[in-house]
Amino acid sequence: MSKPSLSEYLLSSPEITGLYQRATQSQFLSLAGQGRLSTEVLSQWLSQDRLYAQAYIRFAGGLISRVRLPTRIDDQDTSKTLQWRILSLLETALSGVTRELQFFEETAKKYKLDLDILGPVAEGGNLSGKSAGFGPNTVTKSYIDLFDSFTAQPHGNTSKTLLDGLVLLWTTEKVYLDAWTYAKQQASEGGDRDGDVEGDVDGGALRKEFIPNWTSEEFQAFVKECQECLDAYAAIQNHDTEEVGAANSMGLFKKVLVLEESFWPMVA
Repeated sequence: MSKPSLSEYLLSSPEITGLYQRATQSQFLSLAGQGRLSTEVLSQWLSQDRLYAQAYIRFAGGLISRVRLPTRIDDQDTSKTLQWRILSLLETALSGVTRELQFFEETAKKYKLDLDILGPVAEGGNLSGKSAGFGPNTVTKSYIDLFDSFTAQPHGNTSKTLLDGLVLLWTTEKVYLDAWTYAKQQASEGGDRDGDVEGDVDGGALRKEFIPNWTSEEFQAFVKECQECLDAYAAIQNHDTEEVGAANSMGLFKKVLVLEESFWPMVA
């Protein structure tokens, strides 16, 4: 039996079964998939996701600063050519999140969603009263801090490796895809009217615009490339530090799952 890849190791761990389910199968997602999520709650969540996306741009830039391209044009060593593949992945991530921010603004305008709305929207420690001015809530701030810990070197945290960054990149994207795939599957449970979204509480913003975007074949392919780059890069790491690296990856994986569970608004 071949040794499992890093992503297989993380996903198959008994420690994360419950965490993963809670991170990807919330009541918020169920209502979203059934067209029963209010415009106000959607606006509150989307305004935070927009701040998350802005921090993601800095995170991707930090990962790019950690890529080490081969210095010789005839160097075909696997560990070196892989760096080009990772760079291409990160370029895709940057262009994708840039389009996403524009998509947020265009769709918000079309469906009259407020991207600057205040209010407590997430679970966990994010249930305090409305803040005095718009900004990241507690959970979003934790995500921003995590992303910013990968600030471009040499000024960033040098203990944060490219492997750590790839774990974070893949985990956030994998969870996002699985969460919205779950939401999409809830349509039948809500009595989906053969794709008719006219009666949706949000006017169809989620089921006509957002969910198709977040479950598209293009996004699925991107998440798959994140996973393959992570596994390939993990496979060429120093075997003497493999156990420590796996433990670090598991810790980061769990941290994202905990944050993601709390990132979804708590709704009745």
